[in-house]
Amino acid sequence: MVADVAGAVSPVLGGLIRELDRAAPTDLVDVCRTWVIDNLGVQECALLLADYSETTLEPVPGDDGTPVGLRLDVDDSAAGAAYRHQHPVHVTAQTPGAAAHGSTLTYLPVSMRTERLGVLAITHRTTRDETDLLSVLNDVAQVLAYVLTGARRYTDRFETLRRRRDLGLAAEIQWELLPVLAYELPRFSIAGALEPAYDIGGDTFDYAVSAQQLSVSITDAVGHGLRAAMLSSLTVSAIRNARRCGLPILDQARTANRHLSEQFARAEFVTGLLLQLEVSTGRGVIINAGHPPQQLLREEVVGILNLPPDRPLGLSPDTDYRLQSIRLRPGDRLLLLTDGIEEAHDVPGPEFGLDRVADLLSSHGHLPPVEFVRLLTKAVTDYRSGPLADDATAVCLDWYPSTSTTLAHQPW
Repeated sequence: MVADVAGAVSPVLGGLIRELDRAAPTDLVDVCRTWVIDNLGVQECALLLADYSETTLEPVPGDDGTPVGLRLDVDDSAAGAAYRHQHPVHVTAQTPGAAAHGSTLTYLPVSMRTERLGVLAITHRTTRDETDLLSVLNDVAQVLAYVLTGARRYTDRFETLRRRRDLGLAAEIQWELLPVLAYELPRFSIAGALEPAYDIGGDTFDYAVSAQQLSVSITDAVGHGLRAAMLSSLTVSAIRNARRCGLPILDQARTANRHLSEQFARAEFVTGLLLQLEVSTGRGVIINAGHPPQQLLREEVVGILNLPPDRPLGLSPDTDYRLQSIRLRPGDRLLLLTDGIEEAHDVPGPEFGLDRVADLLSSHGHLPPVEFVRLLTKAVTDYRSGPLADDATAVCLDWYPSTSTTLAHQPW
């Protein structure tokens, strides 16, 4: 059957897309599984979704409610390797009778652009040339990623499956505020991660891409729990509203500051960074609303961005925010953090600290942003013996313009 679809991928996938379009939310995975088995001649097809903290891959149950497969560890499994590195991983199938028939278990990443959702586990007969089959299966995995992303708008099924435990109400608010967690174009790649994933309260980040610009924000609301989530929600919504009205970054900060000052007492505030970057040149401006230092990896050397802070958002409606210039060079990696990264610690015990962040940034600079922020937030949570006392958020931005762009030497 594989030979039948070689060279005719589009018509075949068109049939799958039509079937998925007609399927009920609860049937999407079963429809995909049945189609793959019937049309590609594989023995089994299962979907595993990454949980909110990206520590496990959760099997999606079949139509009878029985999980197809076991929960797998992202850092210690073949499926996890496919998820982390975003390429197919092949192992000898261990299902009863499969090995005797020379079967292979292939894990394929299920991702929308660079946002990682999970992996597709395919059991198939081992052949000398699997190129055609893998090509079609990669396309199936990509189609499924887009279908699952769209399904978030009208069903809770897949979000529920990704939760190893219930989210707190504050965390529910924060996760609904988030953009796509990772995105990439030829000139930049951006990704963010938050911990504790199931109890996040006051931290969030946002970004938006236009034809010429990338707008990024990272914010940290004072306090914890529901009140912090409400502060954060108003901040992000005000910035987005101003941005979508065509207002420049300075007016976005002023708008958020004004609304926070009007709606909350002055003891309740939000620190944050707002960045507006011209993606073709790497030139940009930043507003620092009381946020801690950020880091930049340039030519394998980690430096601290010198961004003198203005007042946090919400402290005074009359705050005059400054635009500070930044110019990235090809290959630069900009790391934006909240203070929960630096200050994570056991009591008693030293803080995680910016030096450890810098060491990770230097030693793992080869990793794509989406994997680096996962590694960083995992390192922070592993550093503590118990739950984090504060939210810890990281946003990583790589800038690599076209080779025709030439930039002069710039200081930090």
